[in-house]
Amino acid sequence: MAEDNVSIPEFSCLLRMDPYLKPYEKDFERRYELLQKKLLQLEEAEGGFDQFTRSYKTFGVQRQPDNSLFFKEWAPAAEALFLTGDFNGWDKFSHPYTKKDFGKWELILPPKHDKSPAVDHNTKLKVVVHTKEGERLYRISPWAKYVTREEKSVIYDWVHWDPPQPYTQIHPRPKKPKSLRTYEAHVGIASPEGKIASYANFTTNMLPRIKDLGKA
Repeated sequence: MAEDNVSIPEFSCLLRMDPYLKPYEKDFERRYELLQKKLLQLEEAEGGFDQFTRSYKTFGVQRQPDNSLFFKEWAPAAEALFLTGDFNGWDKFSHPYTKKDFGKWELILPPKHDKSPAVDHNTKLKVVVHTKEGERLYRISPWAKYVTREEKSVIYDWVHWDPPQPYTQIHPRPKKPKSLRTYEAHVGIASPEGKIASYANFTTNMLPRIKDLGKA
């Protein structure tokens, strides 16, 4: 249940604009309270929502300046995590992750004697997950940069993607649009009336509006 002191910014204005929402006021407050709690959790665990959206820069596998490899996964229900693959002859226990706070697991692989990364580019990897129920599961990282599947197979492979000569951007970044772009528009709900809107209504009223706003 939402607390009585939950205050949604400018919520009264929204209710005045759309009275149909009034019966659901308490539900909006409950959801807003849950959102605030989740944002606080992200602040504590990840340093904020913005950092959370950039998890691809820290999770999975990241090559460090000295060519060591930093592996990071999120598996809060796991009992133990190991890394296996072509690089260690698919040994299931030789490379354990270390458990960290907030369900995170980390592993650092130092470079080889020749200073090259311990895992070669274009070779296969798997995370071995040991569950509290005693199961042993083989998984690919959700942050894998490259995943392949053999023909007629249902199993996907995590392929380590870290070419010695990484791609260099040669084309300029596209210019930012002057206006927003419409991602999608729903025909059935494109009406202020309490009914399912028609294609004729969408053609007559909505498409010209989207075009005039410069969002098409």
